[in-house]
Amino acid sequence: MTTVESQRMVNIYRKRAKRYDMTSNRLYLIGQRTMAYKHLALEQLALRPGDTVVDAGCGTGHNLPLLAEAVGPTGKVIGVDLTDAMLDQARDRIEQTGLTNVTLVQADLTTYEYPENVRGIIACFSLTLISEYAKIIERGYEALAPGGRWVILDYRLPHWWPNRLIPALGPMIAPFGGDTSMVERHPWEPLQKGAERHRTLTRYGGWVYVAVGEAPGGGNPGRRGPDRDDTRQQGG
Repeated sequence: MTTVESQRMVNIYRKRAKRYDMTSNRLYLIGQRTMAYKHLALEQLALRPGDTVVDAGCGTGHNLPLLAEAVGPTGKVIGVDLTDAMLDQARDRIEQTGLTNVTLVQADLTTYEYPENVRGIIACFSLTLISEYAKIIERGYEALAPGGRWVILDYRLPHWWPNRLIPALGPMIAPFGGDTSMVERHPWEPLQKGAERHRTLTRYGGWVYVAVGEAPGGGNPGRRGPDRDDTRQQGG
């Protein structure tokens, strides 16, 4: 990220860190099932005991206990975030849950140096906030072991939403450090481009998506083909 962009995000999330979880929970009032979406995204990683997984933009650490359980005591979970205050909240969560296989790193995702043999990378509601999301995805693929998975859970503008109503989204996006220019950011596109196989699942009427890309060299036959929206489990 540029210095200006990164400092702006740090300033916003330092102020929001202690009440971030409470604020996010308000989304349930408008029908979003955030933790259900996160469970769905984590399932797509297909992690096994002993794997190494990176939570890119881990925030307050909601995903960390789930990831730690998936990779077991012999696996490694690395939570990366730009903001020290958010990592403080994640550290509290680690201590409260007694996790022993989780490491936290304060870093800019555009320059973060991944460890060796990463089997999974997940970014939940973080990449659309970053203008250089394509660079982050590309560097992630470079770090993934053959057949490892890149998973993105995020928002996007559904096809049925009128462009004239895009400005109405501003007040909902602003508290999280974004603005309406984010509707032009499409992280699923570079994820598909770098994948040997890929798919996309949608939820919440198309507002929420889970994009899954498999790193080349995993030995799976053929490319899945063009991205498709799977609405069979729409339910919320």
